[in-house]
Amino acid sequence: MTDQPDVQSHGPGAPAPRRWWRRASYAPLTVLGVASVAALIAGASVSARLDQHPVPVPAEQSDSTDEVCRPAMEPATQEPWLEGDGSAERVWQENAAEVAQPYLVGPNGWIFWSDYIEQYASQAVGRDTLSESELNRWVDYYSSIRDGLAAEGVDFQIIVTPSTSSIYPEQLPTWMQELRGSTILDQFMAVEGDLPVIDLRASLIAEKTSDVNLFSWSNSHWTDFGGYVGWKQIARCVNAMNPEDPAMRVPAISGYEVVGDFNEWASFGVSSPGADWAVPRFSEPMQDVTFTDKDGITKTVPGDSVMDASWLPLQTTVAEPWTGKSALIIRDSMGGAISPYWGQAYSPTWQVGHDYTDFSAWPNYRDLVAQHSPDVVVLQLAERHLINTPPAGAAY
Repeated sequence: MTDQPDVQSHGPGAPAPRRWWRRASYAPLTVLGVASVAALIAGASVSARLDQHPVPVPAEQSDSTDEVCRPAMEPATQEPWLEGDGSAERVWQENAAEVAQPYLVGPNGWIFWSDYIEQYASQAVGRDTLSESELNRWVDYYSSIRDGLAAEGVDFQIIVTPSTSSIYPEQLPTWMQELRGSTILDQFMAVEGDLPVIDLRASLIAEKTSDVNLFSWSNSHWTDFGGYVGWKQIARCVNAMNPEDPAMRVPAISGYEVVGDFNEWASFGVSSPGADWAVPRFSEPMQDVTFTDKDGITKTVPGDSVMDASWLPLQTTVAEPWTGKSALIIRDSMGGAISPYWGQAYSPTWQVGHDYTDFSAWPNYRDLVAQHSPDVVVLQLAERHLINTPPAGAAY
């Protein structure tokens, strides 16, 4: 995830916009959905919660869809970029030399991208936001895909995998923590309406502990253990959306182990705080998976194997998929940590990469569906890509 996208200009150079997304009003699926959306509107500045290490539980089907798929986030306690007096921008400029580097280092050694990658730092604090028309273009685009797929009898899921800064905001540089307000993902979740979006932030925050990292302090991705925690919510959500289908499963684990230090910033000469890449230790067998990668090489591997983005496009098969369905999975490198569960849930899967930094290279859903005839289409999208809005009229 080191591609450098086209730079977009948002927010800071213009007058601070009103928090217009608070006016959003859509018919919720349930009464609990109303409370969820109302809380999401305000934003996503949270404090760390160091809970007891979670015990794996089976995926559930009885919860409200909104409550399970889009649980409420803590409201932002401040909006320095939307309602401030300009002092936030002055502080930002005082730290401009730090932001000009490719990376930023927090007080405890956690490393983050700066604005070098998709305005990451500006997105992390809410300095970059989207206009109402830009947000509406995202909603129109995804609504068109959802409706086009539905017309062909194909289910659709949108999994937004969060940035590290959304789950561990307390690890950002101290001066940035003091400037953090609502983010682009907060905006999107406030206006997404009835799209089949899975927002993983609240559940990941709730399951943070002091002894294991769900996201790595030296890598911009979640750890494999973080992916497992995310999968628990994905499985519950998909089961709630499709209660008549065979259930998604959450494989039982006996714990986790730390397997190494995968320092994404080593080439910049940045030191890592140490090994923290945690992986789940499965206590029940998973089916072997046969996959064919982009080079046409076919292998059979253990079911807990991660399918790396560098192997895309690829196809996987198992003997008895949990759902009995096939899936077209459009993903980026954040999909690696949840790829073992996709491989167990669906067969075949066709996993293809996307480039949501360049609209000319965005996936053509209609052509891909015509090619593979899947039962389900899954889009896994890293949070930071939301800054790259589709052009007006983009559709299925």
